[in-house]
Amino acid sequence: MTEYLFDPGYGRHLNSLIYTLEDIYETIGKFKNLSQRKFKFKQYFPAILELLDQNTTFYLGCLLWAVYLKSQPEGDIINNHCLGNVFDEQTSLIELLFLMKFSQTFSKDTKYYLNEDFVYPEEYSGILEIYKEFAILNDGFVNTKKNTDITIPDKLKTPPPEDLETIKRTIDETVSTGDFDKLLKIRGLIL
Repeated sequence: MTEYLFDPGYGRHLNSLIYTLEDIYETIGKFKNLSQRKFKFKQYFPAILELLDQNTTFYLGCLLWAVYLKSQPEGDIINNHCLGNVFDEQTSLIELLFLMKFSQTFSKDTKYYLNEDFVYPEEYSGILEIYKEFAILNDGFVNTKKNTDITIPDKLKTPPPEDLETIKRTIDETVSTGDFDKLLKIRGLIL
């Protein structure tokens, strides 16, 4: 029987959003002087943006992988760390929900520390909403044993075979390089 990885390899390139942001904000908060906190925030700002981009494109990558898997012959999903757990939306989707909330409130921090407006791209918010729907439709993947168990949200397109190969090739490149931006270039194949 054919086997498919639950995670094609994205995880090894991904930093924990919650822990990394907690560390950054803890470091900024250690400074008593506002001008020092502003300076530190300015130093961390590019890293925070990269973290937001990486985590958002990770969820896009998961959607791309699911669409690809669903198109393949029936096979077992291996290394599904969610399998057999109990699905609780708040617990199971903690990183996603944190990202959704943080992406909308981060503009207050950029205004306070940098006196700049920050707007999380609407398209990114859309990706997160679709992923949330996807995860809920699949009960957090706690029962996903085969690729045929995956339910794809209606909002996603079913690509033709040549586009599925592009998706697979791009996922492989992303996994080998850690460059999640490659996934953004093919988002139109499913969104």
